[in-house]
Amino acid sequence: MKTKNSLISRITVGLVGLLIFPLPTFAQNEAATIEEVAPVDPRPAQSDGTSSQLIANYLAATGGQQAHLRLRNVVTEGTIKESTLQRNFRLIETVDGKRHLTYFWTHLARKHRVVYVHDGLQTWMQILEPKRKEAKAYGGADGKHFANNRWLIQPFTLPLSTDFVFKYQGTSKVSGRPAYIVKGYGKKNTHSWFYFDKEKFLLTRWGGAGQIAGTEEYMDYRATAFKAYGGVLMPTKIDLLVENAAFGHLHFEQIKVNQNLSDISFLMPKSMSPTLRQRPVTPN
Repeated sequence: MKTKNSLISRITVGLVGLLIFPLPTFAQNEAATIEEVAPVDPRPAQSDGTSSQLIANYLAATGGQQAHLRLRNVVTEGTIKESTLQRNFRLIETVDGKRHLTYFWTHLARKHRVVYVHDGLQTWMQILEPKRKEAKAYGGADGKHFANNRWLIQPFTLPLSTDFVFKYQGTSKVSGRPAYIVKGYGKKNTHSWFYFDKEKFLLTRWGGAGQIAGTEEYMDYRATAFKAYGGVLMPTKIDLLVENAAFGHLHFEQIKVNQNLSDISFLMPKSMSPTLRQRPVTPN
């Protein structure tokens, strides 16, 4: 197990690259009560009763199942700070699994803007400023984490829940408070963990495997404040964790629900690079 000092050092080194190519960030398990993931962890045929009850309790505690079912999308703006790097962001998440995240910040008097998108099937990114570049596929552990771990809309109601099966894992603690742990098996058997507060049933921690500074780690979010929007209680402040060490935080300055997204495209832009045409063959 690496020490927190070595972890923070690796995070600091990784964040140097973020000034040019920022990666979305997340984090891992709080207590040692979660076992190491087995090399083969098959997807269960269906969710177990305990997981289903914990999810039902969470839905009831955060506004009721009907309020969650009325939620179609969230549009939020705020700030994200990782070590010494602070950026603004605008995030769109939808109940059918789409995500559209734009980071924008100024560094050395130059404006930077980068967008990361999951359209429900594929994940891509594009640098927009200081110089626009062509969109490209965003894969690997980072792309998988971006597509499967969300900041606000969790996969507990239709239609997103149809992609998941849940399995109860046991108990742990989040910020010293007892919590129940549920494991989610998503598309292509991707794994995520959800921590429900034992007393209030709020989702206080969640995440999965990802990468930071080139190393695969368990990376999680830890909610520290909540507020109701559209009748649903949502986190407004989130700590970013790796190996149980907080290295940053998210602050949602405003959250709007069920917005008109007709002017937003989640599809990857087509390549605009000119292609060489083959010269027609002249018959002899």
